[in-house]
Amino acid sequence: MVTAFSIAIAYPTLAAAPHIFINAYKNVLSLAIETDYSFPNADKVKEHLEDPNKFAVAAVTNVSASDSESVPTAAAVEEEKKEEPAEESDDDMIVGCLIKLKLSSF
Repeated sequence: MVTAFSIAIAYPTLAAAPHIFINAYKNVLSLAIETDYSFPNADKVKEHLEDPNKFAVAAVTNVSASDSESVPTAAAVEEEKKEEPAEESDDDMIVGCLIKLKLSSF
């Protein structure tokens, strides 16, 4: 509640700082996408928006280019999934939320 209030009145607090930085980044990124202004991260996003399939193909190519012995089979992957605990650490949840937030801004 403190975070939402401090963001609403544009008063920086420790709790609101990450949100303020992410919102500022999203604003600058959206401006860079709509105009000719660019910076390294904006160039990556522009490239991804122009051809999203290019990145999906690159990921598949990297897997197929590696040694076939080092690529696990589907059965081995299923066994690993079953053995892992269902818990996620707080860090994984935070990173996942930031990624969803970043992707949802597009």
